[in-house]
Amino acid sequence: MSIMGFFLLGMTVSLSPGPSQDVDFKDLPEDGKRIVTYLKSDWKKRFRSTTIALAMENLGIQSDDELRIKVGQYFRDHPGLIKNLRFWGANNYILTDEEKLIAKFLINTYEFEEQIPGLNEAARALATSEERLKGRLDFMSKAGLLQVSGDEKLGYRLAEGFHRWGGPLRHNFHTVYLEGEKPFGVW
Repeated sequence: MSIMGFFLLGMTVSLSPGPSQDVDFKDLPEDGKRIVTYLKSDWKKRFRSTTIALAMENLGIQSDDELRIKVGQYFRDHPGLIKNLRFWGANNYILTDEEKLIAKFLINTYEFEEQIPGLNEAARALATSEERLKGRLDFMSKAGLLQVSGDEKLGYRLAEGFHRWGGPLRHNFHTVYLEGEKPFGVW
């Protein structure tokens, strides 16, 4: 084989897209499919890291915790779908900014004080109502970051592996608002 033939063969192999990253949407409702399609497009833009909840808002889809979990599970099941999932992990996209603040507070308190605060203490520290916090904790339990626990004052404990749950930046977020554009998340 000539050097040119070898080079062309190498080009063919290196330019090949490989296995399709488009996977079956059969387990997702129509709004879930719209969210995945939107995020795949958004995440292809440089530095974009928009969450499921923000994508729902941008698409005009009413806030729906169950749908967020379904889309999050879809991303967990298909980590090779797009670079963001391989690098940051699906869990990074499931929580809202508010829930990421709660997660950071709980994790930091646990690591520094070796305990999880009670509901009243956590609500005060997070400047939210106990009722609102209970709802977000329940969601975070369904999403897999927390587990119900009668041994903790909060009623929850951090799930095993919580250190890895939010990806390398562990529940950090930056939402960008530009005039004339829909808001988006960045790394």
